Amino acid sequence: MIKKTYPITEKLLAKGLELNQQLFELLTQEADQLKTKNTTASINKLSQQKKQLASQIEQFSQQLTQVLSTENLSLDKAGLDEYFSIAANAGFSTEQGMQHWGTIKNLIKKIHHLNEQNGASISLLLRHNQRIQQIFRGQSQTTTTYSLDGSTTTEKTSRTLVSV
Repeated sequence: MIKKTYPITEKLLAKGLELNQQLFELLTQEADQLKTKNTTASINKLSQQKKQLASQIEQFSQQLTQVLSTENLSLDKAGLDEYFSIAANAGFSTEQGMQHWGTIKNLIKKIHHLNEQNGASISLLLRHNQRIQQIFRGQSQTTTTYSLDGSTTTEKTSRTLVSV
């Protein structure tokens, strides 16, 4: 079966690498836009592009899982190592496929880290925006402080800044 599936696997890995590179690029653009405080419209546009890429990457993963299942292997390091070993024993040159897979794994780590950073930035911006809205509406503010023994105290304060 490897003779039929390995050429497909090489194409899949090349496509998976391309998709992950595109996702990394989008996340980098998003990080830059979050730093420069660009409009939400541009960030929303990137978000839509990320969703489309994530869907394509999920499809890539499913296809690769199906290919590996033809050899009763799973989509993990051991499964792929065994798959490349089977392909090499069948006379295929696996160097490029293994290189693509290694690059994909490294990209996935970078993507995860960058996505976590962007998510934290977006969360922080959201909290600041909510806080500003509360202040303008004159809604009570809660302040949490710590005492000497480490226990927390929450105080509510309320001042109307703007009245119409």
